[in-house]
Amino acid sequence: MERMEQYVATHKLAEIDCDWNGWILPGVLLRLTQQAATEHCMGLGLDQAFYQANQAVFLMAKMAFVWNQVPRCGQTIHLVTKPEMARRATYKRITTITDEQGTVLGLVDSRWVLVDLQSHRILRKAPEAFQSLGFADSVEEQLSMQMQKAALLQTAGVARASYTYCDINGHMNNSRYADIACDALPQELLRRAPITHMTISYHNELKAGMECAVQLGELETGDWYVTGTNENGCCFEVNLGF
Repeated sequence: MERMEQYVATHKLAEIDCDWNGWILPGVLLRLTQQAATEHCMGLGLDQAFYQANQAVFLMAKMAFVWNQVPRCGQTIHLVTKPEMARRATYKRITTITDEQGTVLGLVDSRWVLVDLQSHRILRKAPEAFQSLGFADSVEEQLSMQMQKAALLQTAGVARASYTYCDINGHMNNSRYADIACDALPQELLRRAPITHMTISYHNELKAGMECAVQLGELETGDWYVTGTNENGCCFEVNLGF
């Protein structure tokens, strides 16, 4: 397969991409990052037909982002996305966000695994077609994926994999967990400042129509911990802060 070790996407932030203060929404950042990754893969021939033929698809297992400078409504950003080949069955993809002058505004680190389309189980060994994807052998940058858990939790409602929250795979899109975590926070905090960093661990998928109970707790650092659970166990965990 032809090598294309990085891909650049450009997006001008519209009002619909931003919060009431004009800062980019965390969920929008993840959707833009995911779209850039999808376009990169499609450029390499990794489209729906490829995944169906090989009965495997990429699924995000963890992600983290950090802003040096949070972009605002009307600003044009460039997303430079660079994946590396699998290490211990996990594919790392780094997306650097820059402004029009090339200044680095932030970084997104996402970790992907291959899942069997029929059993939905993680594949420890990639099918032959995934052995040479045109990704880089190694990408240096990375963020910590360590999850800090709060000792005390309070109820923060119920999250549902509704029609608008699901994607082509029939489950809640990975970016929607960022929306859920932000919505769980006290609004007075969100009016003061933008979210500058977030880490998400995805555990059990929420298929269309499924629900989970959301809980929230403050950490000693001043950051927040949000988690969702149902009869299948923990669905997701999030750390986020300002």
